[in-house]
Amino acid sequence: MIGYLRGRLHQVMPEGILLETGGIGWLVRTVTSRSWPEPGTEVAVYTQLVVREDALELYGFTRPEELRLFTLLRGVNGIGPRGALQILGAATPDQLSRAIAAGDTAFLTALPGIGAKKAQRLLLELKDAVMKSGLVAGPVTAASPAGGGNNDEALAALAALGYSREEIGPVLARVRHELGPEATTAALLQAILKTLGQGGGF
Repeated sequence: MIGYLRGRLHQVMPEGILLETGGIGWLVRTVTSRSWPEPGTEVAVYTQLVVREDALELYGFTRPEELRLFTLLRGVNGIGPRGALQILGAATPDQLSRAIAAGDTAFLTALPGIGAKKAQRLLLELKDAVMKSGLVAGPVTAASPAGGGNNDEALAALAALGYSREEIGPVLARVRHELGPEATTAALLQAILKTLGQGGGF
């Protein structure tokens, strides 16, 4: 098992990075939204090898917390390695861990590829594991069940403006985390549109 790689960043690609160690170039699938230093810089990644029927794929993360969450997410039925990577690209380890610990389905359903049923399954299977893993520091406040309605209304309004769920999910998750569970639909929309550079028309 390859658990850690340190080497020269050779190239950044849409699907990940090419990391050179000892004359060998490793294709490491990573979070696509991550900023990397200039090619030639020495970097380190925590890795997990995923064995598929037709390929061996290496997934890498700059923080051990991300790798831990990646492993936990992969254990949930219906979430594969690429789906787990997409989720980790939309939320920080702390945001995701706290949402799971607090039972915040509104936050989770705003993440790419996570609908209401998958969010419930994720909470059912991972809440105890996340609480015991040490990923959550400090007290956790239970999420307000009213937040989910605002979440759905915001998604519907943005869909009417031409945005896809995949496009808006990460932004909605981040904004909801910043504004808190009591945020109104109008407040969510204003913050999201401002983040997208469209101004606040609501």
